[in-house]
Amino acid sequence: LSLALSGTVLSRCPSCARNFANLYCHTTCSPDQSLFTNVSRVLNRTTALGIQQLAVLEYQAYYGQDLAD
Repeated sequence: LSLALSGTVLSRCPSCARNFANLYCHTTCSPDQSLFTNVSRVLNRTTALGIQQLAVLEYQAYYGQDLAD
């Protein structure tokens, strides 16, 4: 996901763009992801170097009211 693309889509509402970027960064970079994220769909893939990996295709995120506010 590109934050530049979301910024373009949400450019008419700077607060919305900032809130989305904050939520995206929190979701992808938090060291506490296991406390609010449930991986619900994965894909087995092979890298260009032949290494087997799991790729996350879908996840559920659970946020408290404080974060929503």
